[in-house]
Amino acid sequence: MERGHKLIEYRKVTKVYDSDIVAVKDANITIEDGEFVCFIGTSGSGKTTALRLVNRMHDPTEGEIFIDGENIQDYSPVNLRRKIGYAIQQTGLFPHMTVYENVVTVPRLLEWDEEKCRTTAEQLMERVDLPIELLDRYPSELSGGQQQRIGVIRALAANPGVVLMDEPFGALDPITRDALHDLVIELQEEYNNTFIFVTHDMDEALKLADRIAIWHEGEIIQYDTPENILSNPANDYVRSFIGQDRLFDAKTNNIKVREIMNENPLTITPGKTVSDALTIMHNKRVDTLFVVDDNNKLLGRVTIEFIANVDDQSKNIMDIIDREIRPLRADDLIQNKLREVLRRGRSNIPVVDKENILVGIITKTTLVNLTYNLIWDQDIAQEEILEEGLSE
Repeated sequence: MERGHKLIEYRKVTKVYDSDIVAVKDANITIEDGEFVCFIGTSGSGKTTALRLVNRMHDPTEGEIFIDGENIQDYSPVNLRRKIGYAIQQTGLFPHMTVYENVVTVPRLLEWDEEKCRTTAEQLMERVDLPIELLDRYPSELSGGQQQRIGVIRALAANPGVVLMDEPFGALDPITRDALHDLVIELQEEYNNTFIFVTHDMDEALKLADRIAIWHEGEIIQYDTPENILSNPANDYVRSFIGQDRLFDAKTNNIKVREIMNENPLTITPGKTVSDALTIMHNKRVDTLFVVDDNNKLLGRVTIEFIANVDDQSKNIMDIIDREIRPLRADDLIQNKLREVLRRGRSNIPVVDKENILVGIITKTTLVNLTYNLIWDQDIAQEEILEEGLSE
């Protein structure tokens, strides 16, 4: 099926437990075929309950859930679960069964012949870089990372259309977790399964998801792509959940140096004197001039500090030029250069094109204002920031 087909739909779904605790409240979600959706939130937010409603580990108090246009209540829980892959944090492997028996549990329930079961198990073991010999061992003989890989391929063994994962990697070390993230992404793209993945880790959600549902007190606060959530968080709760560092990095992701630079840097050409440079600085109230040739190629700079140490103002500026400058490129991303530039401590940095032609400057004040704007999300447009930089 092509992306755009509605595979899973929650329609006004509410779940209330016997103690009158509302775990999920009036949820409306559409998940497309082949989509990877993360449910994220703090403990008790409703994310795990919402996941378990899909395979009828819980049933809704109100509302309906459809898979491929069919109401899941029309299936028995047993038959429904045979069509849905499921992986959890504790792997859920049966300790009294071999790895092979664990992997082919659902295929056997679906009455696959033994040859097909064995071939599938061996192919999946190779796919996740595990020795085929491990199929004859028991889960207790495997490391935590190996057990979790087995849990993943067991969920995929019957190639289900829907795969549910409930914080499957939460107990693993960062290196193993990152490797499994990459593995799940590859397998999902290869088999085109539709995933619902529960996590409390925003970095994990941002890495894996096509769309993210942020849950709070049983309700979906925002359901959107990672890019849209980062660039347009729905409210203060979402902003706090994302964190200032991620918001800052996201907002600087696509801003290029040319978008906020001053396009009219003050320049001086070889052949001019120190006296000429001092006059320009005085009239323009600046402390730096950039030296360019007749083609506007950047040669260096002269500063008021250099001039202050010169006794003879008739000297040519090329005698005091500072050639040790590191210009920015106009197409550089601010995200990659911001901290570096702020650490330099200079009031302005030249901007050049690929031919080293001077095309602008970035002022420290412009960057500081941009930083404040992004961190505190003030409604100051980039044009206003640029205007402040131009007025320096």
